[in-house]
Parts: sequence; structure tokens; C-alpha cells
Amino acid sequence: MKRISDFCRFLALAGAAGMLLAALVGCSTLPQSAGESVSSSTAESTASTQETAAAEEVASPEESLPDPDGAAVFTYEQCQAAALRAQEYWSADMITGPAIYRYAVAENVAASVVSYETCIYNERLLTLTSFGEEGERPLDRIYAGTDILVEVHFYVEYEPEINYQGPQYGDGLNAVYVLVPVDTTQPCEVISGWYSDQNGESMFRPEQTVVAEGLTLYQSRMLLHQCQAMAAAGLREFTSPADWTEEELYRYLYFRGQDFGFTEETWQNNRLAIDNGNRLLTIDFTAEDDWYGNQRFLSAEWPGFYPEKIDIYLAGLDSGAVPGYDGENTVWQFQWEGDTLAASMSNESGYAVQEYRFQIYEGFAPWNGRAYCVGGQPLN
Repeated sequence: MKRISDFCRFLALAGAAGMLLAALVGCSTLPQSAGESVSSSTAESTASTQETAAAEEVASPEESLPDPDGAAVFTYEQCQAAALRAQEYWSADMITGPAIYRYAVAENVAASVVSYETCIYNERLLTLTSFGEEGERPLDRIYAGTDILVEVHFYVEYEPEINYQGPQYGDGLNAVYVLVPVDTTQPCEVISGWYSDQNGESMFRPEQTVVAEGLTLYQSRMLLHQCQAMAAAGLREFTSPADWTEEELYRYLYFRGQDFGFTEETWQNNRLAIDNGNRLLTIDFTAEDDWYGNQRFLSAEWPGFYPEKIDIYLAGLDSGAVPGYDGENTVWQFQWEGDTLAASMSNESGYAVQEYRFQIYEGFAPWNGRAYCVGGQPLN
């Protein structure tokens, strides 16, 4: 019912950059000589003891693992298909994953196949692919030729709202490892967390712009998201959330909550609605930092949204918007009036029909600086 934040933009960008199936390492790299990795230790072990031999066995993966020369060889076409499949799988996973995986920018996705030989000579990959029961480990499956390991590279930045949720990973260039079965009827599997990825340094990123002079990218994104949520909720004339009807409150929490990763069920659970409602409204309508655990807008005695009215509220989600609001296609203009920032919404005919006004809170950290709304009024 609402834009899925900026994720649709991700798909378009991934589609444009998605064909960047970077070097298909597993198909083209010549095997590293096993002798190269142990030649120095062998030369020095003429009079070695059993303890030295045991140490060499631990340090030399080829002593305890199958010879890489016996590993399955995948065709170029198989590698290309696996890289594309892993890329598409990861793209979908980023869009449909839990709130911690919501982004403002997730672009320039590329993929490269990782060979069995690379896995056994790379400490991180060896550890990553050696978990599980012998014979069923990712490393065993790669060796047997039933699965292909793909490294997916991507650039990501969190939505500013998700920073309030304590994101697990950092912004920037990252990579994950995806195990792709040769049998296309079997699902892919992400077998790692995120790794900082320097291979993406040359990936092109389009310039991002602020919506008004003096704002940061964080403030700009959050401001636009809040304007969209207020317009989608049909909020017209008010000075604070206390002026809204219960139906308007539900619509705003529903739409704005999506930016924070809250689901519809959040607002139909009394305790969750109180806690997260106060949190969200404090962030959007005050310059306060106690955004969690306060009862500034909804008291502990607030009865919640009456279950018998939920169907009415849900039905109004499609019809309760400000007239002329068209989701992400809506045109917004931002203009400073002293220390107040006015955001005006135009309808499809180009007429300004709604205005929301904001003050700026610099915050205690770049991600916490935000514009907070101090009122709205219809213009037409």
C-alpha cells in the first residue's frame, strides 16, 4: 500500500549493475601448485621431528583435504548462471528480509564464483566452508560439484530510521557468500555474514543530493520519508499528534512505521503500540533524545486501537491520503523561512495543496540529527 521505502530503486540499480558478473574466479583461475605452499617448510624439515611434521599437517590444508586437482570443474556457463542466480537471490533477500536489512541505498550488486582451491588456501573461506558434518559441508559440496560458491559484492547504506534500531552491520562496501546448488530446483543459501569488501572500490555510485540547503543526507532522507507518511495518512491541519483523530494516528503509525521496520501487527498489540508509538512520535515530532520507553504521547492507560475498528482503519489506508498524493511520484518543494523549513506538496496538476513545517535538531551524532515536524496546514 505504501512505497517499500527506496527498495524499488535498488532493483533498478541492481538491474543496471547486475550484469557486472565480475571475474568468474572458479572457472578461469589456474590451480595453485600444492608444492608452492609447502616447499619452504619441506626444505627445512630434513631432520624434523614428529612434532614439526604434525605442525606442517595443520598448516597445509592439502594434507587433510582432497587434492584440489580432483575437485569438480564447472563450465563457464554454469559459473555465469550461478553468479547471476546468487546476485538475484541476495537482491530479493535484502528487500524482503527483517527490519535490520532495510536500506536507503543498496546498489551496484556484482558477483564472482569462488573455486574450491581458493577456499582451502584462504583461512577465512576454509573456516566458513568447513562447518557441518563431513560430506555435507559446503566445502565437500563444492568439491563434489553439487554446489557453487559465489561471493556477492554490494554497496549499502542504511535508511536513517534503521539507525535507531541498532543495525548489525556498517554502511559501505560489503560482500556475502552464497552457496548455489547446481540443481536449479534447490534454493540458494547465504552462508556468511557481511564482510568489508575492498573489491568494490571502483563500483560507480550515483550522486545523492540533499533536499534543502544545510541539511545532511540523513536529515534529507528522513524528512522526505516523514512527509510521505504524513501525506499518505491524510494529515492536514495540526500542531502536534495530539490534534489527530484515532484513525489518523493509526494511519500515520502504519505508514511511518514501515520506515522503522515495524509491521502492521505492532499497532494491533497494545503494549507494542504504546512503546513503539511513543518512540516513533518522539523522534518525528520533538527534539528529545529519550525516544524509547517514554509515555510522551501515549500513556500506559491508553487502551490501544479498538479491535472492532481495525478493519475500518485498514480500509482507510488506501483512501485516506491527502488529495493528490501519489506516493514516490509526488512532487515536494522545500524552502527555508527563517529557522523553519516548509515542505509543500503539489498535486498532479502542479498546485501546492499541503504544507508541513519543520525545525532542525542537530542531534548528538550525524545519524541522530533530524528535522522534526511542528505542524501542518492545507494550502488548497
